[in-house]
Amino acid sequence: MVNNAGITRDATMRKMTEEQFDQVIAVHLKGHLERGRRRPRQFMRENKRGAIVNMSSISGKVGLAPDDYSAAKAASSV
Repeated sequence: MVNNAGITRDATMRKMTEEQFDQVIAVHLKGHLERGRRRPRQFMRENKRGAIVNMSSISGKVGLAPDDYSAAKAASSV
């Protein structure tokens, strides 16, 4: 399973709505943890095999714009 989901709303934090920010965080963090780890892990346990590859972005390491994307990628790469 390759865990590589992500979205951005291409706005600075000053211009971004809270709803837009929540959407980005939900896809990156909830998607990463719930759909990208927990559900596949259950399937892999039942089948006694499998692998999960988590992808991130350099934006999560160095804080590039847009802010929402970088913050979400940094949190999901932990």
